[in-house]
Amino acid sequence: MIAKTESVAVVGMDGHPVDVEVAVAQGLPVFTIIGLPDPSIQEARERVRAAIQSSSETWPLKRVTINLSPAHLRKTGSSFDLAMALGVLVAEKRIQPDRLRKVCVLGELSLDGGVRRIRGVLPAANAAEASLVSSLEVLPVAHLAQAIRFLRGEGDVEAVNGHAHVAENGSGLDLSDVRGNVVAKRALVIAAAGGHNLLMVGSPGGGKTMLARRLPDILPPMSEQESFEVTRVASIAGLLPDGGSLVTHRPFRAPHHSASTTGLIGGGSGVPHPGEVTLAHRGVLFLDEFAEFRRETLQALRQPLEDGVIRIVRARWAVTYPARFQLIAAANPCPCGYDGDEVKGCSCLPGPKDGYKSRLRGPVIDRIDLQCTVARIKRKELFELPAGETSVTLAAQVADSRERQRLRYGPRGPRSNADVPPRDIDKTCRLQAAARTAVEVAIERQSLSARGAHRVIRVARTIADLAGIDEVTRDHVEEALDYRVSDSAT
Repeated sequence: MIAKTESVAVVGMDGHPVDVEVAVAQGLPVFTIIGLPDPSIQEARERVRAAIQSSSETWPLKRVTINLSPAHLRKTGSSFDLAMALGVLVAEKRIQPDRLRKVCVLGELSLDGGVRRIRGVLPAANAAEASLVSSLEVLPVAHLAQAIRFLRGEGDVEAVNGHAHVAENGSGLDLSDVRGNVVAKRALVIAAAGGHNLLMVGSPGGGKTMLARRLPDILPPMSEQESFEVTRVASIAGLLPDGGSLVTHRPFRAPHHSASTTGLIGGGSGVPHPGEVTLAHRGVLFLDEFAEFRRETLQALRQPLEDGVIRIVRARWAVTYPARFQLIAAANPCPCGYDGDEVKGCSCLPGPKDGYKSRLRGPVIDRIDLQCTVARIKRKELFELPAGETSVTLAAQVADSRERQRLRYGPRGPRSNADVPPRDIDKTCRLQAAARTAVEVAIERQSLSARGAHRVIRVARTIADLAGIDEVTRDHVEEALDYRVSDSAT
């Protein structure tokens, strides 16, 4: 007897239909799984057998062969357990196959028959997650025995209909908590308003991390499409909160500087897994101690920074993950951290100091739109000056700027000034004559690359948007150049 159930294999961000074909025949009692399964699926032989026996069913003392089709697609994970168990029972004619038609079966089985949560797809424990997709009818089961009774018509399973649960928004961090550093705050607001990347350089304790962690709360709210993209990434990575909430707050990822290239970009054995650049999709990737990251790790950021996706190619696999993130980097000015500090002073030797500073140059830095110095806070700034503008006030300014960009570019255009392609810069970022002259002078005297010049113009466009001005003036370009060509990057 041959039976078939349907399931799904998740590869990268995409789901691929998989037919779980079960043949039960006379012969020595052997359980074989074929169809390019990984070791975790091979281990399903013990889980499926024990789960069936724990559900008051008898395991067939026959030759059981399960084929996961198509055979060319590598299958990973434990999500096929439930489909295999039900297929065995259908092949043994203990369950009629009619109620399994047009049903996708997903779920990991425990030895006692319980159905466990899995990544990326929507089985019983993932029922609330499945309900985020309105076109699905979800039938959640907590135990294999419950699924068997339902398929025999001996019990009902309450369907979960599509409805979106909204996760709690906001981090509770406010920019008014950060005293002083007016220039750095201004750079952060410009970065938020235009979707620009930002590098902050300064001595330890200056407030670089405080500033970075407050960026998500002044960014504009995610659209429904962006929320589903972020939720999908979180689901595949196994990071979606219990209850299947739709993620509405932009991600903030802050990997340690010892992170490997695989951890940052993605990869690994088997099917490549998403890295930090994908987990930060539509949000913020904060790289503290930027100059301490391995050089090859930083160089790997070049492609996702340009394309907004990361393509990971292996001998048998090629997967594409989204990686449209905003890079915020923070670094000390030198190995000891006190170069230019008026109080402590630098104690570094010239050789190590030059080597350290060289890491704050190069192709990756050329892709960072804004660079600023975060100075050590002074006593007067900490105790005597009033707090600055709140995140709510600054978020409103950012939202107004983004609305101007939305109206300028239209529904099919770039999402922000930072995304404007080079071919459209002259049309969308109109420069007054004096502003154009300022850019030309910077190219000649300050060795701006073509990419750097385009980024200066994009930043100037954002500064003009924050001011509510249609054309980019010389003042806007000069402020953008102050952030682009600074002492921190040389």
